[in-house]
Amino acid sequence: MKSKLLSAVAMPALLAIGAATAFAQEAPQSPSPSPSAPAENMPSTSPSPAPAPSAEPSAVAPAPTAEAPSATTTAGTFSSNQAADEWRSTKLVGLGVYNQANEKVGDVNDLILGPDGKISNAVIGVGGFLGMGEKLVAVAFSDLQLNRDADGTMRVTINSTKEALESAPDFKYFTDTKKAE
Repeated sequence: MKSKLLSAVAMPALLAIGAATAFAQEAPQSPSPSPSAPAENMPSTSPSPAPAPSAEPSAVAPAPTAEAPSATTTAGTFSSNQAADEWRSTKLVGLGVYNQANEKVGDVNDLILGPDGKISNAVIGVGGFLGMGEKLVAVAFSDLQLNRDADGTMRVTINSTKEALESAPDFKYFTDTKKAE
C-alpha cells in the first residue's frame, strides 16, 4: 500500500521535473520581440520594400531601417479621461428609464452596437414585476436622453408612454444558425 502511495506522489513530481528541464533548454538565437515595444509587432500601414537580392547565397539581407515603424506609432486615438458628458455602458445597463411625466417605464437591459461601432439601439425591459413577465423592446439610442441630476445621479428619459412601449414589437436577439450545425 505504501509503495502505491509513494509512486502516486513521486510520479507527478518526476513529470514536473521533466517539464521544467524541457523549458530550460537553450533559447533560440534570434531575438524575440520586446514586450515593451508593441508597436514593432503591429503591421505597417505602408508596404515595406523587398530586400535586395544578395550576391552570396548564405548571406541574410539586413532589415530595412528607413521604413521600420517607430515605437511611437499608434494604431488609433487614445483618451486618458472620461469626460463629464460621457457615460460608461456598465453604469447605463440596469438603470431605470423614465418618461416625461417622471414615471418609470422600464430598465435598460442591453446596448446594441451597429457595424460602425456606435450604439444603434437600447434594449429596454418593460412590463412585468421583478423581472417576471418582462418584455424586451429595442428603441433607437438617439431617442434616449441621458442626463445627470444636480447630485450626479444618472437619469435616462424617453419621450414615450409605458403603454406605447408595452405595445411595441418584441425584440429578438440574433442567433447564429451556423453554430447549431
